[in-house]
Amino acid sequence: MLKKLSSLGLLIAILIFPTQDVFSQNNDEDLDYRKWRVTLFPPLSTNGTDAVNFTARYSVNLLVGYHGGLDGAEFGGLVNYNKYYANGFQFAGLANATGGEMSGFNIAGLANISSDDMSGIQFAGIGNFSGEDLEGIQASGLFNVANGTSSGLQFAGIGNIAREDIEGLQGAGILNASWGDISGLQVAGISNIARNSVEGLQVSGGINFAGDDLSGLQVSSAANLALGDIEGLMVTGGVNVARKNASGLLIAGGLNIANELEGASISGGANIAKELNGLQFAGFLNASQKATGLQIGLINVAKEFHGVPIGFISYYGNGRKNLDVRFSDGGFTDIGLTLGTYRVYNSALFGYNTLLDRNVYRVGLAVGLEKNIQDAFPNWQSESVFVNQEFSVTHQFEEEWSRDLNLIYSYKYLLGKRFGNGFSVYGGPTFNAQVSRVQGADDYSWYSMWSPEWKGRDYQFWVGFTAGIRIFKQKAPERFKDEFDNWEMEW
Repeated sequence: MLKKLSSLGLLIAILIFPTQDVFSQNNDEDLDYRKWRVTLFPPLSTNGTDAVNFTARYSVNLLVGYHGGLDGAEFGGLVNYNKYYANGFQFAGLANATGGEMSGFNIAGLANISSDDMSGIQFAGIGNFSGEDLEGIQASGLFNVANGTSSGLQFAGIGNIAREDIEGLQGAGILNASWGDISGLQVAGISNIARNSVEGLQVSGGINFAGDDLSGLQVSSAANLALGDIEGLMVTGGVNVARKNASGLLIAGGLNIANELEGASISGGANIAKELNGLQFAGFLNASQKATGLQIGLINVAKEFHGVPIGFISYYGNGRKNLDVRFSDGGFTDIGLTLGTYRVYNSALFGYNTLLDRNVYRVGLAVGLEKNIQDAFPNWQSESVFVNQEFSVTHQFEEEWSRDLNLIYSYKYLLGKRFGNGFSVYGGPTFNAQVSRVQGADDYSWYSMWSPEWKGRDYQFWVGFTAGIRIFKQKAPERFKDEFDNWEMEW
């Protein structure tokens, strides 16, 4: 593709000069030197038909110039073409072209074209095209194209494209693309693409793609994709994908996907990783085969999980799957779907007040920590007695669903006992705070220690109790000391 683009860019020179001359090898050591030359168009030149055998310091081409080389300054009404090389300053109405390397300061209405390396400062209305490496400062209306590497400071209305590596600072209205590695800073309206690795900063309005490893920072509106490892920061409004391993910080408005993730992954939708070691925060779903760390999401799912889950549903293959039925002061009876690890659990709560003369319902979420009784009371030796410390928030509504503010925050300290591995009972004091804008909601408790009103909100504070049963598979978590010893051994 790049070779075809370069050939199109060389079209002007090819139409004017023999094809074999356009791609001739540099033979500049044999060129004769003259300080001045003037050409109308070949062969009407001060060097006549031998123009390809000369280089000059000053060259004036009224229409088209065809010479051997340039070591100075050249002005052309239409085209400046040097068979072997061009070094210095060039200005052309249409194109500056050379069959060898081009270096210096080149300005063309359409294109600057070299069959070999191009370096220096180039400005072109359409493009700067290099048969080999392209480096320096280039600005063009459409493309900067190199069949080798591309480096330096480059700006193009459509794209910067290199068959090998791209490095430096590049800005394109649509595309920065490389068949090799990309390093440096790339900014594109639609996409930055590297067939191999990416190192540095990439910003695009659409997609950043790395065919191999990524290290650095990627920012896009739609997607960041890497087929190798990722190390650094990825931010997108859509999807981040690491086909292999990811370490660092991934932030996505929609989805983060990684084979192995070590670090933090934050998503408005979902985080999916085969293995996780770190933090996942999702607006909806965190999913892994094996995970260690902290998961926060509406739904957390893993085949094997070790750490702290916080969510409405936290379902783990190696975790608890319990059903709780509990009664609390004020008359609420709650059913809780209790999932998570045996150490840290989440309960999705659904309740109804059985003592009031009207229908009052509630839904809520609880996060709890279970520990062996020896962790709380060292002198109490029992494998079947446990302590649950739990924080919950519930939303109460009357007769039918309502979003009106009506919340109860509770901290519970519960002492329990397991009978076998499928049934336990527990109970203990509850410390409650109610915040409500609903009239008549003060009878959810039997009494209040303090009942202030502030900014249209009614507050109540009281100490109550909770008692309940838990069914299905249960087991004692490790003692904290043993658990910490195991972590130290792993580290």
